[in-house]
Amino acid sequence: MDKKSATAGMEDEKSMQAPILKQIEVNTLEKDPFTPVSIVGNHYLPSRSLSIFGGQIIGQAILAAHATVKEGLSIHAFHGNFIDRTDPTQAVAYRVSPIRTGNTISNRLVHAFQYTRLVFIATVSFHMFEESPVLKYNSSLRPDFPSIESMDPVVRSDYYQMIFHDGMKENDEILSAAIEVKHKLQKSNEMPDGFEPPKKSSDAGKQNIETGRMPTSALSPIYQYLRIRGQLPHHPKYRTSAFAMASDAFSSQLPAVLIPHQNISWITSLDHIIYFHKPFDPTKWLAVENRVTVADGGRGVIEMKYWNEEGDLVATVLQEGMFRGKSKAKL
Repeated sequence: MDKKSATAGMEDEKSMQAPILKQIEVNTLEKDPFTPVSIVGNHYLPSRSLSIFGGQIIGQAILAAHATVKEGLSIHAFHGNFIDRTDPTQAVAYRVSPIRTGNTISNRLVHAFQYTRLVFIATVSFHMFEESPVLKYNSSLRPDFPSIESMDPVVRSDYYQMIFHDGMKENDEILSAAIEVKHKLQKSNEMPDGFEPPKKSSDAGKQNIETGRMPTSALSPIYQYLRIRGQLPHHPKYRTSAFAMASDAFSSQLPAVLIPHQNISWITSLDHIIYFHKPFDPTKWLAVENRVTVADGGRGVIEMKYWNEEGDLVATVLQEGMFRGKSKAKL
């Protein structure tokens, strides 16, 4: 192969790289591998937020933790808490503490700082995947899960317009270039017999407050298909970090999409939990089922289950979000 062909091949390979790699990238200093730092120019700031996108913080925290464990270990559990607002003009330092380092299990504690201010904290647990486990069971994708052909393309701003109806354009370009999502909302003709949705969202919100019951629309899941665009390196740290960022892109707002409400003006994520059940490639289509488990006290929990193309449950995600009305309280 001549030099010109080799250069062209490298450029083609680079053009096929997943755009999300830029969003999860961190700078790791050789003298201090346990404190990688984010790249300010790569910070993603959603239109409705004053902070760095939470999914980006999650993905970078996982990448930072993964760099400190030995080869052969893969993340099996992630528990993250958003502590304070982030400043997109300042770098985030991820301080990784090696809580336990074993042969088949390791645990890391990640503190994310901007200067001396703690903005995020996470525990990241790693395990050597067992090819021949003593117990084996998987909650397979059910046969009647909607086909991808029945789904419609969706972007983040579509969900926000279902909530706010304000016509504000969401900064979708970065996420849309990195993540492809299709979805299906429960249609009115698919509701159980006898269900009559309230005529106005304000009436529905009042009804929910008075009865304390979850409306039928919330009991019905949002179905999605999701994948990372482009190609990811085969190392599991990139696949899990990229998936983690993607899992936060269409999650915290879903309770407000499914449940009729009264004038929600503000949504933020409080925590994010991921269980990785088995290795998978997030650049392949994942079937997703999103369900609201509870919404009360100004908070809501969404459960998301992900199946690969073989029908195996590969990841379960739980996220708690906070919702405020027009007269929201201060944090």
